Amino acid sequence: MTQAAQSGVNGRPLWRSALVPVLLFAPCVLVYAIFFIWPQASLLGLSASDKAGLTLDHYGRFAGDSYYWDILGRTLGLGLAVTVITLLLGLPTAYVLARSQSRWAGFLLLLTTFPLLVSAVVRSFGWMVLFFKDGLVSKALQSLGLASGPVQTMYTMPGVIIALAQVLLPLMVLTLHGVFKSIDRDLEYAAMSLGARPSVALWLVTLRLARGGIVAGSLLVFSLAISAFATPSLVGGARANVMATAIYEQTVELLDWPFGATLATILLVTVLGLSLAYGALIEGREKMEARP
Repeated sequence: MTQAAQSGVNGRPLWRSALVPVLLFAPCVLVYAIFFIWPQASLLGLSASDKAGLTLDHYGRFAGDSYYWDILGRTLGLGLAVTVITLLLGLPTAYVLARSQSRWAGFLLLLTTFPLLVSAVVRSFGWMVLFFKDGLVSKALQSLGLASGPVQTMYTMPGVIIALAQVLLPLMVLTLHGVFKSIDRDLEYAAMSLGARPSVALWLVTLRLARGGIVAGSLLVFSLAISAFATPSLVGGARANVMATAIYEQTVELLDWPFGATLATILLVTVLGLSLAYGALIEGREKMEARP
């Protein structure tokens, strides 16, 4: 082996050059292992054990009880509904704010994301005041002739969806705003100069380039929606039970930690599986469209 090969870059040994990125990456790996991998491994171990040792009885209990399957389905439906609502509202809002040339654009973005400065618990209490039978929503529906009597939106799944969509909408707007801001508007002008209408240019150029950001924002909102606890607990109550409230009930009220860990593990695996499937589907479509 020559002296140049042994000395590596700038005269330093090769092992020192390889050690630098390892040392830089080591703190991140250590923090990730301590605060994520170890707790998740402990949770998995707790869910597969009891006083007698290792067992899968807790998973069998979940699989054999339709009540918990209903809760899981309700949780996934909640996440899907909230994601669709925030995407439909957040996408045009983020696009307009990103393309706006007004000096008020920054202020409007701050105003849109201002709810993030308020606790989710405080916002949920605000929705509780609006959703009761004598609240503003009920009175407005009666005034418009859309309801013949008091409307109880409190302790219902539609109420939880509305409240949670309002809580998570700023996150979708912030994610998509940065994506649209990074896309050169001249690409839309180029498409329109070739005969495309503005709506067609938006669909074929901007939204296709923003697909990665849309996927990221959707996964972020979906993950936070199905793991939310404060809003479903306060606005939904026992009538709109979801996985997060069921886990709280098992661990805090019933002190059944192994089964609570089982519910948490099932929720985590479900989220990871759906996220990977969603990402693979989008990536597969992009590859198919890129083929000549």
